[in-house]
Amino acid sequence: MLLNATPSQVIPAGNGASPDAAGDIAHPAPVPVAPKSGRALLAVLEQQAQRELAGLMATAPAPAPLDPALAGLAWDLGLSGDMVD
Repeated sequence: MLLNATPSQVIPAGNGASPDAAGDIAHPAPVPVAPKSGRALLAVLEQQAQRELAGLMATAPAPAPLDPALAGLAWDLGLSGDMVD
């Protein structure tokens, strides 16, 4: 039924019953799925993590290139790339 509709705009339910009648639409019963465990669960979790990582990489801005002189100085000081950024 439309909200804020005049009586001439009211659309009846598909089977001629009142719009509030239960059972107007048949819903299929959900198919039970056994929970995954062990290696099957690890494979599903790994696929999900890869999809999420790909999504994050698609939205992340490109990293700024590191100045080669700064990279060489950091190497000479024994710093890792993580500490330079």
